[in-house]
Amino acid sequence: MQLQSILFSLLLATSVAAKGDKAQSEKSQCKQIRKLQKFVDFASNTTKLEEFTNSNAAKVAQLQAEAAAASTQLTSMQGNTTLVADCAIINAAEEQENQCEETFELQAFIAFTSNATALAAKTDNNATRITAIQAKASTAATRLESLMSNSTLQAACPAILQKDQCKAMKKLEQFIAKANNQTVLDKATKGNSTKADKIKAEAVQAQAQLTELQSNKTFMDACAALGMTVGTGKGIDSSASTEAAATSGQSSATTVRVGNIQLTMLSTILVVAAGMFLL
Repeated sequence: MQLQSILFSLLLATSVAAKGDKAQSEKSQCKQIRKLQKFVDFASNTTKLEEFTNSNAAKVAQLQAEAAAASTQLTSMQGNTTLVADCAIINAAEEQENQCEETFELQAFIAFTSNATALAAKTDNNATRITAIQAKASTAATRLESLMSNSTLQAACPAILQKDQCKAMKKLEQFIAKANNQTVLDKATKGNSTKADKIKAEAVQAQAQLTELQSNKTFMDACAALGMTVGTGKGIDSSASTEAAATSGQSSATTVRVGNIQLTMLSTILVVAAGMFLL
């Protein structure tokens, strides 16, 4: 709760600062309007607010006060009719992309919950945790079905997935480079050799995934068309005697279906690992 409150406060502070920033892009202003609106709507929903705060009156009052400030800023921004008209178009595209992202995440989550081996590994084979995760899969499946029934949305999702995969590929390369930099590794792990070895092992998996992607000319051409390219991604510093040994391994990609098109989506595990302690 405290973290959420801080984030909301930062959102409002950013809003005030942005008001005087003439260089702020229209797209970022539209994003800001969207976030402010969501916060105001949330704060006006008594049921959600009570649930979020565990019916803590002080916390409810704090959020409502922050929502009032957000509403004032929102009204000010919506006074710009030109901006509002442009945002209607921009936000529609953003919402479509968000829903595609949600589709991918739900598909990956459902695939994960149906993989007994992965589920056991992630939960240390804790039956209670496994049951709780599997219970959430039912809700996820219902939401996914709703998204998949929108043919217009699903027609747009393959292009968005391609962009996401190209971005993820670049993050893999960045992770590999940083994991191979002993200075960065020592700083990130504070000299903890166990953590360093774990990171290096993850980097080997990342290298295998990156090599697999880079061998797919169709995929690489599509990334190039989006202006997103990467280097060779080679040079993992591991205990393997050769690079071939260091880059061999099972792909950590997840197969997903978008409409009638089956695609391969990068596993987010390695990208998240990179963000957690290096990026």
